[in-house]
Amino acid sequence: MSWRFTRRMLTVFAVGIILICANFVLMNTIQKLDLEQLHLKYRDFIGHGSGRLPSGYYEKTDSKFSEDNSKEGVNDIIRKPWSYNETAAKEERKEMEQYFNPYKVITMTSDDVAHGQLARFYKAKSMDFNIVPAGLHRLLPTKQLFKNERFRTCSVVGNSGILLNSSCGSKIDSSNFVIRCNFASILGYEKDVGVRTNMITFNPSILDKRFKRLATKQDQARFQSKLKAYGNYVLWVPVFTKEYVTRTIRTLLDYLDIYSHTFQNVQLAFPGNVLPEISEFWYSKGVDEERISTGLLMYNIASALCEEIHLFGFYPFSDFDGRPLAYHYDDPPNKTHQHYDWGYRRYHRLPDEFVYLKKLHKKGALKLHIGKC
Repeated sequence: MSWRFTRRMLTVFAVGIILICANFVLMNTIQKLDLEQLHLKYRDFIGHGSGRLPSGYYEKTDSKFSEDNSKEGVNDIIRKPWSYNETAAKEERKEMEQYFNPYKVITMTSDDVAHGQLARFYKAKSMDFNIVPAGLHRLLPTKQLFKNERFRTCSVVGNSGILLNSSCGSKIDSSNFVIRCNFASILGYEKDVGVRTNMITFNPSILDKRFKRLATKQDQARFQSKLKAYGNYVLWVPVFTKEYVTRTIRTLLDYLDIYSHTFQNVQLAFPGNVLPEISEFWYSKGVDEERISTGLLMYNIASALCEEIHLFGFYPFSDFDGRPLAYHYDDPPNKTHQHYDWGYRRYHRLPDEFVYLKKLHKKGALKLHIGKC
């Protein structure tokens, strides 16, 4: 066999490999495009906010278009008088109860879980399983919290930048029950957000971001100080969560188990495996998210406990009335305009949430507070 013939055969073989690879890439690209187009057609067919697109897809959407459409009608919320509609609120509550037990959103009890049992929580679209730590059983309340209690008025306080300079603090504190989100700052913001706290949420990732997973005595001291800062309250912690925070959750539970006697002001609450049902409820309302936001979960809890619900800091937009806003009211002053934190889009569709909350406000089922109080 001559060298020229061998070289020719090698060339033909190489060209064949290139063509096969090119065909594979082309077919996969076409398939991907077809799937995305199919998703978009499906959303157009069944309405805005429906149809389950891949995680991260929404990060590519036009934020200005989304904001302008979702903010439509905000001025009417501000200007028009609002009155509580008891019938509308009861209808909403009754519909929720068809999907899930709202008290299981508050907490499990020690009867619901045992060491070594498999449990799951928080991921609606693909379930991760985690072994229940031994300490969890000891930390859980022995009976369901608030089972026979109803509160006339409740404030659910989100963390939107719109609360800064809002002077809503006294209005928030005047409620019979106040729920706050994600270990929110109060010190220095009392005039705008108030001080009263009956329940506050704690995402386990906060332990990593703010307290370095309690690595040093200084970190532990800061965490202890924060735990005591809210007075007497329920600390709501979603313990069954994504795999990448499992170590953090274990650190948190071990710490709380060891030092539980130190925090007599804190009643721990760990929600049960109800998020898939909650996600289906919100999906039926046109809110389709990778993960339901903490704000919506707290509204679900408030619906179980409260007659008249007032929402503060539920405004997921980068400006209001020509004034630039930060994502959180306690963000640094420079976190506006092009530095606004759009990271929530990875998991949440907050503008879609806002659209539905506007509908509830219009019906009188809840009151959205926007702007100054």
